[in-house]
Amino acid sequence: MKIKTLLSCMMLPLLVSCNGENEQQLTEEILRPVRTLEVMPTTGKLRREFPAVVDAARSADLSFRISGVIKEMPVKEGDRVEKGEVIAMLDQADARIELKVRQANYETALANYNRGKKLVAPGHLSQADFDKLKNEYASAEAQLIAAKQTLGYTVLKASFDGRISKRHVELHEEVSAQERIVTLQDMSSLTIRIQVPESVMLRSRKDSQDNDYFVQFESIPEQRFPLKLKEAAIIADAENQTYQVSFTTPRVAGYTLLPGMNALVTVESSNGLAQADFHVPASSVMEDGEGRFVYTVMPEREDVLPSAGENSPDKPGIGIIERRAVTTGVLDARGLLITSGLSQGDHVLTAGMSQAQPGMKVLWSPDQAF
Repeated sequence: MKIKTLLSCMMLPLLVSCNGENEQQLTEEILRPVRTLEVMPTTGKLRREFPAVVDAARSADLSFRISGVIKEMPVKEGDRVEKGEVIAMLDQADARIELKVRQANYETALANYNRGKKLVAPGHLSQADFDKLKNEYASAEAQLIAAKQTLGYTVLKASFDGRISKRHVELHEEVSAQERIVTLQDMSSLTIRIQVPESVMLRSRKDSQDNDYFVQFESIPEQRFPLKLKEAAIIADAENQTYQVSFTTPRVAGYTLLPGMNALVTVESSNGLAQADFHVPASSVMEDGEGRFVYTVMPEREDVLPSAGENSPDKPGIGIIERRAVTTGVLDARGLLITSGLSQGDHVLTAGMSQAQPGMKVLWSPDQAF
């Protein structure tokens, strides 16, 4: 009996030791490692970035109003031209012949009309015959004006100061009416165009934000230049359901920026958010029958609270998960707006929310402030 008791006493520490190891292993299995984000009050301006395309301040495809053969074309691509300068000229032979015919018809009709006026008063010419002469004169005059216009249409002139960015035809080529001859662009300033999603357009109009606009060019990545809002479309593009917004900016001295080049537009918005407002990742916010909520992690003991500067995975803190009911606002580039339910310094769970439960103990280390 004494031997059994002695063996029991000898085995007891081993059993206790084994049970302790099992409990430690079980604890390690239960304590899931998690990461959180420390929420801070929203400060500064909301920044949105949009890919952009450089365009000219004005651009026009110039064309003839009549058909013909290109006889003269003194300009080349890249040439600078002034308003009224000749861009191209059609062969004028047929137009000049037509003008001579119309001129002769007009002079004949005019002479007959003048004679008729002298004969109709004393009764040597009936009123009906005089009216016929009058109509012939008016018709001849109109045809003469049209012939002069046709001759003028054989000359294509610059409609504004600019550069020839593209020649679409060559000398001696036969062209039809309204066919593009050259593309003329005004490069005295630049137009920057972006495509804005519907959600951003709606939010911008609703918030009535004060916006600042800037552009960065791929060839000048270290600088950004202020933009002035030019216009915004109110009808969405049929293909991608985005709205085109255009800005203007002066030319950048010392750099050749051409239409079609890529750029990046930054929109900085200030909407006066209250200091009690926060933004969190939208994926951190869940919803059930009781409303929207987030999971936060609180330290098991105050003295083991990990800080954002102590992210070492070798020293995680032990925390307890809590459920927080929250009130949300709009979603933007900063995340989902939280208007109530959180306080500065709270640590919001950012992954594994579906497996989390209030009161669960976890191993955690916070991420950078959000």
